[in-house]
Amino acid sequence: MKIKINKKLKIALIVVSIILIGINSLLLYREVNIPKFEEQNNKLLSYNNKGTANYQVFLKPNNLYKENPLGPERIYITEFVDYLSTNFNYEFLGDKEAEVKGKYNIIARVTGFTYEGENFISIWEKDYPIVQDKDFSFNDENKSINEEVNLYLTEYNKFVEETIQATKINCDTSLTLIMQINLTGLTDKGIFEESISPSLVVPLNTSLFKITTNNIDKPGAIEETIQVQLPLDKIKVTLIGIVIGISVLGLIFLLFFTKDAPKKDALEKALNNIFKKHGARLVALTSNVNTSNAKNVVSINDLVRLADEINKPIFYKHSDNYKEINKFLL
Repeated sequence: MKIKINKKLKIALIVVSIILIGINSLLLYREVNIPKFEEQNNKLLSYNNKGTANYQVFLKPNNLYKENPLGPERIYITEFVDYLSTNFNYEFLGDKEAEVKGKYNIIARVTGFTYEGENFISIWEKDYPIVQDKDFSFNDENKSINEEVNLYLTEYNKFVEETIQATKINCDTSLTLIMQINLTGLTDKGIFEESISPSLVVPLNTSLFKITTNNIDKPGAIEETIQVQLPLDKIKVTLIGIVIGISVLGLIFLLFFTKDAPKKDALEKALNNIFKKHGARLVALTSNVNTSNAKNVVSINDLVRLADEINKPIFYKHSDNYKEINKFLL
């Protein structure tokens, strides 16, 4: 038994089903047969630059401290400090052999500065070479460089006092000890360049101070960009297949299990319109309607107005055959 369906609706559903089958078949073909790629960075060489600044504070003879030297992360009294013993260490750690060449030096930079809000502003500075440029080279995966420097604060504090007196600018001052390392590496995978500067900072022209360090751990790599084929998206393929399957089943159902509903004639359309607009006012009777007091009106709207005026429902005789429903009476 075929289901009746409006012809225009049936045609529209068939067209939609065919379009869905066509579009999703194309999507399925592209997904299965046309590979997709994405760019990925492939590390040919990985390495790490690590620079550290360590120190100990040696004291003059005094009646306050029994230990000497003092370790890091403490508050130090300037008057008791003899010198700072600093140790700079640089390590190159690679996962493959590399031919590395470079230079390093150590300078002491005295700076007069101030702040505007949170912004650091240098007023003046002077550099003191401590270790002149030194060349280094190695052909290995790992390399370590060590330099020890003794730093006497008295001469730097004296320079600061003289500068403040000469410039008449009373500002904050500090001494920054910096190890500057620059290198170039050559491997069978390519060339790389690196520059790092571990350091430590000592406040000057103050009765006590705390030292801060800037240790650096800087990874690097030589990379190449490659195109990697993505695996088949099984979830997407499954979803597209489900849509195609449902569309095919719908198309088969429309073609073989439905038939066009007959067109409604003018009477049926008119009755449907009446029941739609005025169904709440209509009362269906199983017997013939009494027409002895019937009044003829031009339209159903006129009959509705009369029913409203006398506050009565509108009657009609029920029938399964719509062609027999031809009278509406009060």
